[in-house]
Amino acid sequence: MHLLLLTALFFILWVSGCRGPIMPISNGSMSDLPSSALATVVWGQHKGAVGEAVTTLQQLGFRIVERSRLQQVFDEQKITLTHSTDDDAQLLKVGKILGAGSIVFVEIETSSSQTTRGFVNKYGGGMRSEMVTNASVSVRGVDVESGEVIWTGTAHYPSPINNPEAGIVYLTRSAVRRGLCPPWGWKNDAEGCDATKAFGTGVIGIHMDVKNMPEGRQLLVTAVRPNSPAEQAGFKAGDVILSCNGKSGFQTRMQYYAACKTDAGQPLTLQVKRGDKLTTISATAVSRTESQQ
Repeated sequence: MHLLLLTALFFILWVSGCRGPIMPISNGSMSDLPSSALATVVWGQHKGAVGEAVTTLQQLGFRIVERSRLQQVFDEQKITLTHSTDDDAQLLKVGKILGAGSIVFVEIETSSSQTTRGFVNKYGGGMRSEMVTNASVSVRGVDVESGEVIWTGTAHYPSPINNPEAGIVYLTRSAVRRGLCPPWGWKNDAEGCDATKAFGTGVIGIHMDVKNMPEGRQLLVTAVRPNSPAEQAGFKAGDVILSCNGKSGFQTRMQYYAACKTDAGQPLTLQVKRGDKLTTISATAVSRTESQQ
């Protein structure tokens, strides 16, 4: 009887004190895809979170401004940050000086408390007190020229964690990836973003940006990757993209990718405006890996 009660107690302690991995819950929104052709400034107060944001953005193909270069501009411009919302305007000013396309702000919220949990080991079981933390991470990408927030990502744990530093790093990665995933490419928090579904497997090698033209907002080719299918087909920086495979009306990069994503080996036909002339150019997409070689 005593053995049965002891076994039941250990089971209760094990259930209350031992949990499997806690998956973060994320959310995100996007008005447009940021341009990876221009450098990005990453800013925040938590060193681990900022470092993880930089790593994740670099893995996604973004060029990051070094922190030392930021400090150099702060010194040259005699800018002193106050760690308040006023810093946003100062950082946008620095971003313009550096020629950056966007600034990614990383913000952390935590609250800690003492809790009691059950435990079991080879000697028996019992209760112990430990510090746990509720943690959440919020990231937002702000366009340097317009000051508009173009994407946001958030992530938090559904229950307190006992290793907040490692948890915040993982939350940052989840928040960045969620914020930069087009809505049609997101699967779930466990599987993340399906890049193939979001962008296709192929690229032709052009960088694009949205510009305000006399005719309205239009999608402009800002750079052509050397030795790419786009360069071989004759695309040039300054070309205005009017249509892609018969689909038109693009005012954002996100609209373009939603309509014109393609897989490696498939042709892509674009109508572009170059000066006063209209021309149609076709290129066959290659894999993303091949385009980076």
